[in-house]
Amino acid sequence: MAIENDLNSAQALENIFLGLRQRVVVTKFSQTVQEYVKSSNPDIILMGITFKDKKELEFVLELRRDVITHNIPIMAMIPKEDANFVANLKALGFTDYMVKPLIKQPLLDRIHSHIEEYKFSESSKTRDNMSFVVVDRGHGRVLFQCRANLKRYVFPEFKKIFTPNFLKSIQAERICFDVRVVPELGKDEVEVFERVMKLFSNHEKVVFIAGRHMGAFIEHATDDEKMLVFMAPNEFDEYVKMEEQKIEEQRKKEKKEKFVKETGKEPPPAPTLLSQVKIEIPLNPPIVPENLNSSAESTDSQPNSDSANPPSQS
Repeated sequence: MAIENDLNSAQALENIFLGLRQRVVVTKFSQTVQEYVKSSNPDIILMGITFKDKKELEFVLELRRDVITHNIPIMAMIPKEDANFVANLKALGFTDYMVKPLIKQPLLDRIHSHIEEYKFSESSKTRDNMSFVVVDRGHGRVLFQCRANLKRYVFPEFKKIFTPNFLKSIQAERICFDVRVVPELGKDEVEVFERVMKLFSNHEKVVFIAGRHMGAFIEHATDDEKMLVFMAPNEFDEYVKMEEQKIEEQRKKEKKEKFVKETGKEPPPAPTLLSQVKIEIPLNPPIVPENLNSSAESTDSQPNSDSANPPSQS
């Protein structure tokens, strides 16, 4: 995946990748592209950096925070040498960098090297790591991130994870399976997931973040009412916000109905910020002479006998 906003640089990349056997996508940086990267899980990302748009760097850091994409090699394509950027390359989330204009063979060699290293690293984790399912629990949800072949590694591990005590402890939480990095997913795997869903019979919905496996779920799933399938995590997050908003609206409705039932009256409207501040402005404010206060004070300080005598004229 190559993300490049500069038209000349994008065309140069198209020419470099022309005729290669690998599937290469060259596109502009946008919100849609960000979602696509998270769902498609590419082998490497080439990121054009302008040093002007901080969203480019924020996106790379966001990928590094995602358990699924945090190890994908990301190569920065920069317009000129920048010592500060190079010094902070790893901290910014980049694996490597090259200065534009890019030369074909050195670029292809660098890409090939990073992909081979990435795939070897991932296969080593699959062989050596005892856990092929990462359980991320918090904020009212449980996310099961499946990180290897489903039949061989993930499904056997489900038997160890889904103990009666664990299932009981997550009854009130939202259930989600992230299968974006699973290498293969077909009819058999979808059928197994539908059997797994029966463990959560008290849950109204079970969520799947499918990525490139979206088509397999659409084609083979039979329990459409209980299974919710999304392409990327942000779609799931939007769904969670909508559900929480519905719950809040239902809570307010029940509270209102209870108040009406108990009092027979409609509840008062919630105060707004302006209604909480009372400001009184007189329509016709009196005109007060500047020497009025001093005159009143001098008059009050005189004895009553002197008040009848008029002041002397000058």
